[in-house]
Amino acid sequence: MFYVRKIFRHCIHIYQIVCYNDNMKKDNKFLGFLIVLIYGVFAITIIIPMIVTAIIFKFVFGRRVSKTIHHMTPEDFPNLNTYPVKFKSGKNDLAAYFVTDKAVSEYKAVLIVSHGIGCSRAGYLNRYDYFARKGYLVFAYDCTGTFESQGKGLKGLTQSQVDLDNAIKYLDGIQELKKYKLLAYGHSWGGYGLATELNCKTAEKLTAAATLSGFNDIWGICKYQMTRYAGKAVVLVKPWTYLHYFLLYGKKALYKGIGGVNNFKGPVLVMHSTDDKTVPYDSSVAIHYKENKNPQAKFVILDDRGHTLSRPPAVEQEIKRLHKDKKTQLSLGKSNIFEYNVNVGYEYCDKSTVFAIDEEFMDGIDAYFEGVLADTKEQSA
Repeated sequence: MFYVRKIFRHCIHIYQIVCYNDNMKKDNKFLGFLIVLIYGVFAITIIIPMIVTAIIFKFVFGRRVSKTIHHMTPEDFPNLNTYPVKFKSGKNDLAAYFVTDKAVSEYKAVLIVSHGIGCSRAGYLNRYDYFARKGYLVFAYDCTGTFESQGKGLKGLTQSQVDLDNAIKYLDGIQELKKYKLLAYGHSWGGYGLATELNCKTAEKLTAAATLSGFNDIWGICKYQMTRYAGKAVVLVKPWTYLHYFLLYGKKALYKGIGGVNNFKGPVLVMHSTDDKTVPYDSSVAIHYKENKNPQAKFVILDDRGHTLSRPPAVEQEIKRLHKDKKTQLSLGKSNIFEYNVNVGYEYCDKSTVFAIDEEFMDGIDAYFEGVLADTKEQSA
């Protein structure tokens, strides 16, 4: 409201200067009124929406994400070795580690795992454990503004793609890893980040990608989330949302996930469940399967696996049962809104329920990657 009052006072000031200057004729009062009217319309239709958009995004993305109430630690998986490292993404150091299984000495490939929003790598250790047991050298990291990484806040949705791009560059610069193929697995925010990263030249370093529960573009998911709080009026901030993101990220903000799938010259696995309440199917990369132009892309549409996908369907139903008709006891406080939503979603669950993993489902992803690696090896022979 401070900005609105300031703009209003400025309009009145201009009107007074134009209309009541002793050197001006009375007829010029109409001109003064017209100038003030134009200025006012400009303020209402452009300046105020821009300010409102900036305030919204400051609230949503300006806060950091810490560990959620349910999280895992490497100590939960005694079979794992974790090697901490750091790499740069812009001005920030991002915390990361390589994850291996103690029983594995020869690796299939290096696999980057990109996490979802509101979570950190501490929420994906069950998937790191699975892939490490299957023989991958897993590379995991916290995105900007998350857990142990630097950054005053998340900055924006496109940051997932930016951080992944820098992770790929970091790995490509390690000479000891040159003998391994580079794969990527992204989920939710990480699924969007991976799909849009495929629009970039850096993605040529990847042999294959698997994007799960990813949204297709920034507006689709912003509209869905903001409509929950502000109703259909959110459509009024659409141009300012794009402008805000363009000022932050340039053309990267305009990338679409399906565009990345089409642009990529290698295999891409796209998975989504139609009952996803976090990233609705209507906002997903997967729903655009008819627009696919990549002959090596595979789209898998599921119906009963929720947002996480890697959890057994029966456990998904149990989580819904535990939360049915119960109000949250948690308060937002200084938490990031995405972190808060994750906590509310699992408030009445125990840790084993939250991180239950469907080995059969994960075996399908492993089989997909193994098939790609076998084909690549055959082609290079």
